[in-house]
Amino acid sequence: MNKLFRFGTIVLLAALVAASAPAQTTNPDNATMQKLLDEVRQLRVTLEKSVSLGPRMQLILQRAQLQDARVARISLQLDEVRKQIAAETAEQTHANERLAKIEQDVSAETDAGRRAQLEDMRTALKMAAGNGPDQQLRARESELASSLGTEQAALHEFNEKLDSIERQLEAPPKPR
Repeated sequence: MNKLFRFGTIVLLAALVAASAPAQTTNPDNATMQKLLDEVRQLRVTLEKSVSLGPRMQLILQRAQLQDARVARISLQLDEVRKQIAAETAEQTHANERLAKIEQDVSAETDAGRRAQLEDMRTALKMAAGNGPDQQLRARESELASSLGTEQAALHEFNEKLDSIERQLEAPPKPR
């Protein structure tokens, strides 16, 4: 950015020297000189715009990068919680299947000792099968999903600001 500013300053000075030294040239063409001055003015406006918007764009870009890292971190946490919920749900389904099998075995069992064993297993499985995914995990999932939405909205805002600055840089300079 500094090099561009120096280059623009040099071009501006060259144009001013050329404009102030009419004695060295033989009757310069006023229309050409006016076009040259207009070009120098446009260059100055573009340079001023770049210099003023550059730091702002860098700051917003850095904030957007930090926000993107937050979104990625929360997304990973949410994925991990969802995997835990899926594992607990699968464990519950497996326990329910085993419970159904044990209940069939209890009703078919004729040996009293074996039947008592199966009933004890059934009681333990009922406790395990009755518990679905932990409510704390469900609450954490909800909290993370909400947080992820908020952080994604903030990231979208930063991206919109960057797009706005980019459009300002691309806009042709206004003639003075």
